[in-house]
Amino acid sequence: MTTGLRQRKKAQTREKIISCAVQMFRDKGYEASRIEDIAEAATLSVATFYNYFGSKADMLLATVLRETEMVLEAVDACIARGHDDAEAAFAEIVEIYFTVSFQLTSREMWREAMARTMLDPDAEFSRLYADIDQRLAQQLIDFLAGMQAQGHVAPQVDTAAIGQLLFNNVNINFIETMRRADQPTDQICAKVMSESAAVFALCRQGLGGDGADRAG
Repeated sequence: MTTGLRQRKKAQTREKIISCAVQMFRDKGYEASRIEDIAEAATLSVATFYNYFGSKADMLLATVLRETEMVLEAVDACIARGHDDAEAAFAEIVEIYFTVSFQLTSREMWREAMARTMLDPDAEFSRLYADIDQRLAQQLIDFLAGMQAQGHVAPQVDTAAIGQLLFNNVNINFIETMRRADQPTDQICAKVMSESAAVFALCRQGLGGDGADRAG
């Protein structure tokens, strides 16, 4: 077997394990899912499972990372469509955050991931989880900088600070959804946009048009 073929086979096996784990986590819950059951569903031995993942927590992180990549790609596609209104574009991005983020995972899985980062903030799991937040925040910062370059955000606006502020608020609301499983997605998104309205009024300040009226 050539090196290239071997690498492709390993990648396929890893993806198969992740897919089986995702399904089991959603069907049985994270806590109730056992490594032995995941390996069996993937038609692999437990020993083979450990060749790819060191623990169930590693499996959880892989799932969260995969879902985050889906979010990043969806937001990139949204930004690439082009917008002349930063606030309207942000509303689309917020909807992506709160819909794509639960396509693979569940609230239980996110709660488990968050709990692990708080219990051991210096662990590798926590570092990689923090990297997720940094990438998402940077994506928003880059989006605002791009809108500013096109003249849709006022030139005096610090896009790095505003982008981080917007992301922090999204993150707070995301954490809140872990506590309130019954809250509809459209209500969460509406809350984020309401809390962000004053920020976007600032972003429009000095651009002319009806920015002040919209803020009111």
